[in-house]
Amino acid sequence: MLSAPEALRLVTVSTLSGDAALRARIAARLLAIGGRSDVEVFVGEREPLLRRGRFSWFGHEGKALAPGPLAPVREEPAAERIVRAAREEDGLEIVAIGPMTNLARALALDPELPSRVAGLTIMGGHIRRVAIGSTVFAPGIDYNLCSDPEASLAVLGAGFATTLVPADVTLTTWMGAADVDALAAGGPLARALAALVRLWAPVQRDLFTGLGGEMDPDNQAFLHDPLTVLALLAPSALGFERLRIVPTIEGGVLRTLEVAQALGIGTAMRVATSVDAHAARRAIVERLTRG
Repeated sequence: MLSAPEALRLVTVSTLSGDAALRARIAARLLAIGGRSDVEVFVGEREPLLRRGRFSWFGHEGKALAPGPLAPVREEPAAERIVRAAREEDGLEIVAIGPMTNLARALALDPELPSRVAGLTIMGGHIRRVAIGSTVFAPGIDYNLCSDPEASLAVLGAGFATTLVPADVTLTTWMGAADVDALAAGGPLARALAALVRLWAPVQRDLFTGLGGEMDPDNQAFLHDPLTVLALLAPSALGFERLRIVPTIEGGVLRTLEVAQALGIGTAMRVATSVDAHAARRAIVERLTRG
């Protein structure tokens, strides 16, 4: 979002999952490096609504980030800030690139929240086929929605104008070593991101190969979150369908089930069902190297 001031005005950032306060400081440091110390950061939920211990913590968080000035980290709870932003900002777009817990808390504070925002773009969902190489995964690999399934149900059924960017497309889109080198040759924010990606790459490889994924040797980082922002900012690399989705929990796993339009059930959502991965990667890296 920092790389597209001509298209998006970043209002605020909220964090959650595990040490949400540390995540807030990491976000605040990146904002300061990117020259956006005017953007305030708000600390959100450490745990899911009901299922304690479901949020992941890998231990690498923030370790490659050089110390320095921070954007402001405020005391107001993230859910309250989301509600306030929706009331203060016309045309607000929410981009959710983590679990839905903060948003579910915000909905509890203001059930009219979906009518107050222009749209909600979510990195999450498992719609048709989710694979790494030839390894096809069963539902459950979608961390963002599955780590707090009750919060996800609340958000997906609340009536937001929702765009889903599911694991179907994000697990086919990744950054290679040459892309990381391009970031490392860029400005301060791009260099900081390159250091973070290099720290993350072996963690990601261990994670997904441990799940049976056939990782390309050049894969340095799946572009889950940047692709989700691209879906809002410049979506031409993605193909979308208007689908009816029934969110449900089966065997403790959050499911986003596609159902026939004629059934008249579920929630209509704009869903990314295809991606030109090379075009998306080029667009993302080009924007990031501006930083």
